[in-house]
Amino acid sequence: MRKFIKKHGLLIIISIFVCILFCYPLFTNGLVRGHDTYFHICRIEAVKEAYAHGDFFPRLYYEQNFNFGYGTPLFYSDIFLIIPAIIRLCGVPIVITYKIFIFLCTFLTFFSMYYAVKKISQNSSAAFLSSLIYLFTAYRITDVYVRGALGEILAMIIIPMIVLEIFKILYTDEYDYKFLGLFFGLLLLSHNISFILMCGVFGVFLICNIRKLIKEKKRIFCIIKAVIMAIGCLSFFLFPMLEQLSSGQYAINEFVSDSNISNNTLFFEQLFTVNINFGLAGHEFGRDYWMTTNTGLIALFLPLLIFKTNKKDIPNHSFLLICTLLGYFCLIACLDIFPWSAFNSLLSFMQFPWRLMIISSALLSIAAGVFTISFFKKFDEKKITIIMSAIIIILGLYQLSFVLLQPTVINNDTPYYLIADDDYSGEHGIVTYYNQAELAAADYLPIKDNIDYRNYGDYVVTNNSKDLINFIRGYNYMSFSVESSQLDSFYILPLIYYKGYTIECYNDNGNLVESLIPYPDDDTYLVTFSPGERNEKIQYVIFYKGTRLQSISYCVSLLSIFITIFDRKLKEEVKKICCRFQ
Repeated sequence: MRKFIKKHGLLIIISIFVCILFCYPLFTNGLVRGHDTYFHICRIEAVKEAYAHGDFFPRLYYEQNFNFGYGTPLFYSDIFLIIPAIIRLCGVPIVITYKIFIFLCTFLTFFSMYYAVKKISQNSSAAFLSSLIYLFTAYRITDVYVRGALGEILAMIIIPMIVLEIFKILYTDEYDYKFLGLFFGLLLLSHNISFILMCGVFGVFLICNIRKLIKEKKRIFCIIKAVIMAIGCLSFFLFPMLEQLSSGQYAINEFVSDSNISNNTLFFEQLFTVNINFGLAGHEFGRDYWMTTNTGLIALFLPLLIFKTNKKDIPNHSFLLICTLLGYFCLIACLDIFPWSAFNSLLSFMQFPWRLMIISSALLSIAAGVFTISFFKKFDEKKITIIMSAIIIILGLYQLSFVLLQPTVINNDTPYYLIADDDYSGEHGIVTYYNQAELAAADYLPIKDNIDYRNYGDYVVTNNSKDLINFIRGYNYMSFSVESSQLDSFYILPLIYYKGYTIECYNDNGNLVESLIPYPDDDTYLVTFSPGERNEKIQYVIFYKGTRLQSISYCVSLLSIFITIFDRKLKEEVKKICCRFQ
């Protein structure tokens, strides 16, 4: 550790200073509300509450949306929220916790890009410039401060490492299926859409290297092993998510199927916007509400130096050329000239074409750093690095200055209950029937829901004439007793239905009589069950138990992780056993 600090101490100090500059708007007392900032703050608080109740793998956020529960973890992994949740458990205010986590993400983003470019270019100055450019790309500034898109912020840490692994497996002999599978897996756990986009990027590189792959089939086998390993290790999240999507229709399905993504393309002039605009993206909102979604001028123009450099002077020129061309293609594909309407049904999962800007930002930042150092190779490398760094930081600080002009609603000491109160923290916007602070666009609400969660109340709907006795509600727990029930009796509970709920029936002696599987109510899509005819007092205990597939998936993930970690030892043991039998 001491050797590492001595060797990289100066770089660490400089990177911390740079990250402080990027995060300086966070050092104020307030917090600017991004599109999804409150949503992710509420996710952190929900994970913290789960840990406080001994639930270390929450599958629902049981206390969100006026205690109806919300299924974010089933569709959007919260594994990276472990860190801020632990910080929160230490008593740190939720807003400060969020700011600390953003700073940590910024630091890791800088170092992931630095490490990747250093390995690809074998030049520390190029790696430093690429990291700086990447950190201050306009799209990342927008993600952090305008959109509050924590998923993409996390994805931008991992994408450079995936680019490095693609480079290693296709352009070097030093590759390992574990790292390729690991980083793709981490990307899926950070942001689903970015994962799919990077799969497309990988596909382009595979096509460009198809001849090499045919000749060297061991690379193909390595990729296949990485895919199998990733699927196995991700089973705990991947298959339960697919199970929920197949068992019901949620808002995200409707949005994807009905949305016209061509409405959210960019005009050519938007690629050159310098000011950070706190608006929305999409033509339907008008020019005054255009959000800044571009790479920034530096990442836009510096990669063009590729045409002014000698490819013989640049290691791995062919790889960097593909990065550059693909980066510019993603840039152009965000524009209104691209025929998105023809691909609406196929690519509607993206929601917004400008999501490609995350790919463009990464690839062009890599190219920009490498080609800048190569172009100015006749000059003093350190001086060029210092001059370019100053330009990048000055432009970045100018763009960040627009953040300080925005009004703030919540402060460092604002308690969570006020942040989660969307009457206090922000207007309801276009909806009033759910908690917008906690659910944002409510992507994971059932489509069939016909209920005003805000005003519904905490009560059970039933056609049974017998009153409920001893109604109790806690964290992932609801219980009540009924003296008797008829054959056609039903109970509609104040819980949003997700597959995995169960009802346990206990008699007066406390013995388990039966377990019932609830179903969604046709009108409200709330958890509903029919106890059938019963002539004795029964206590009904309702909780989210999970599904059989969820349990199997956890076991598959644990087994896959164990095999991946100890695969070499396992191979050695298998060889020993085979030798004995021979």
